[in-house]
Amino acid sequence: MNADRPGTPGSEPPQKDPAPGGQPGVDAAMRVVLRWVAGTAAVLTVAALLAYGARAALGVAIGGAIAVANLYVFARIVDAFLSRRGRTASWTLIAIVKLTGLLGGVWLILKSGIVSGVALMVGYVSLVVGITLGTLFGPRPPEGGAGAPPGGPG
Repeated sequence: MNADRPGTPGSEPPQKDPAPGGQPGVDAAMRVVLRWVAGTAAVLTVAALLAYGARAALGVAIGGAIAVANLYVFARIVDAFLSRRGRTASWTLIAIVKLTGLLGGVWLILKSGIVSGVALMVGYVSLVVGITLGTLFGPRPPEGGAGAPPGGPG
């Protein structure tokens, strides 16, 4: 009856999309950081291609792709936990699968000998460099808004 309408007893509160016009779970700041990580991986891949050849570039590209995918899934998991969207148990399972897939995938890549561990690591470094650059040059939080630290000016 009335349980289908938002705001009536017995109904769920309406869910707001945390990133209007974007992907749920990935806000504007995270999209900027993801672009920086992907851009850093691309630059490192081109540098590896020019300096060390195609095989090294492939390793750097795979490491960079793992870094971007890892950050994207991590952002979605953290957003789901913080906003309490969905069942927490399902996101916990996704986090466990993510970690297992990351470790297992890297192990398989290294065990197969497709690329060297050093090249893979150089590509994965794009995660650290991209997060740093995205934080330094990304969108600034609003002054005195909801993001202001407690006890700070405002």
